[in-house]
Amino acid sequence: MSENWLNEITGISGVEGLLIVTEEGDIMEQIGAKFDLPNLQRIARHIMRIVAAYHLIGSEVREIELVWHDYRLLVMNARSFALIVFCNSTRTISLLRITLNVVTAHLLEDKKKMKKIHKNAARGERLLNSSDLDQSQINLISKLQ
Repeated sequence: MSENWLNEITGISGVEGLLIVTEEGDIMEQIGAKFDLPNLQRIARHIMRIVAAYHLIGSEVREIELVWHDYRLLVMNARSFALIVFCNSTRTISLLRITLNVVTAHLLEDKKKMKKIHKNAARGERLLNSSDLDQSQINLISKLQ
């Protein structure tokens, strides 16, 4: 059932790929993203670190838009997971935002998908562990605190 909703996103013109990422930064599902796995994992962890850094100061990030190479990354955060969409066009961003909101709501209601996400995120790994961050990331996080 949730695959149909995810295909709604990848069916939008200009969408190159989609990732479902846990709050720990692990890639749960990859659809159409034709990039190498180490780069995708680095992007996913970087985005989830942004979310975690804002969580430290009591703020919640619902949506992030980044530019990576020739792609625009649109991220919809839903606390326990995030949808990361790779777009090569800016023409359909507003349609994509609406579709992401609808798909996120449906994924939150999908008990099988949520069980899988919670099971894989239950490792307790700290995303903002200072041994895993470079100095520029540590500086940015300390400015938020």
